[in-house]
Amino acid sequence: MADALSPEALLDDLRDEGVVRIDEGTDEVATTEAFEADREVYYDTYVAMPDDEFHESVADVFGLDSAAEAASRVAELDVSREEFATFLTLRSNVDGSYATPELTAMAQMATELGPETPVPDGVEHLDDESYDSFVDEHERCVVTVWKLFCDPCEAMKAELDEVLAAFPDDAAVGGIAGERSPGFCQSVGVNAAPAFVLFEDGAAVDVITGRTDPSALAERVADVYGE
Repeated sequence: MADALSPEALLDDLRDEGVVRIDEGTDEVATTEAFEADREVYYDTYVAMPDDEFHESVADVFGLDSAAEAASRVAELDVSREEFATFLTLRSNVDGSYATPELTAMAQMATELGPETPVPDGVEHLDDESYDSFVDEHERCVVTVWKLFCDPCEAMKAELDEVLAAFPDDAAVGGIAGERSPGFCQSVGVNAAPAFVLFEDGAAVDVITGRTDPSALAERVADVYGE
C-alpha cells in the first residue's frame, strides 16, 4: 500500500479531486482548467502582496506565533508565493479529510504540474536570483514582466516580434514571471502585467505597464533612451 505522501498517492488524490487530469493516450499530467481558474484568484491576491502582509497570512494559515516566525519558516523551507497560493486553492477545493502535511505536499506537486512559465520564448528567462546580474551586465536592458492567466499578456505575446523591435538594438531583453519573482516586482514597483522595465546603467529609468500598442511602446522607449 502506497504511503499517503508518496508521489503515486498524491497524484491519485489530485486526480480524484479534479485538480489534475491524465491524458489516456500520452499519460501527460496537467492541472485542470477549473483548478487554474480558481488558482488565478489567489495568485492575484498574494503575488504583489508586501512581505509583511504575506508573512502574516502564512502565520495565520499555519497557526504560527508571529509573522517573524513565518518569515523564518518561509526562508528555511524556500516556500514560494506560488506554492502558498496553490495550497490555499487546494484547501478551498478539496474535502476536509486531508491533513496539512498532505495538502502541503499536494500543493508542491500541483505547482510543478501547473502551467509553464508565462515568459515567452525570444527573451532571456530571468527570476529573482538572476535579474541583478542581468541588469549589471548590460548598459541598457529591458526586463519584461508576464503573468499567467493574463489576457493582455497573451495579446502582446502575439505581437512579440513588433514588441521586441520597439527596443534599441543595444538593449538586452529579459523576461520574468511576475507570480514567481515578487522580489523584482516589488523592487521596481510593478503590480500589473504585462510590464516593461527600462534600465540604463543599472537603474530602472521607466516602467510601462498594461497592454500597449507596439508603435506607442516604441515611441515611449525612444523618448526614454533619447533616440
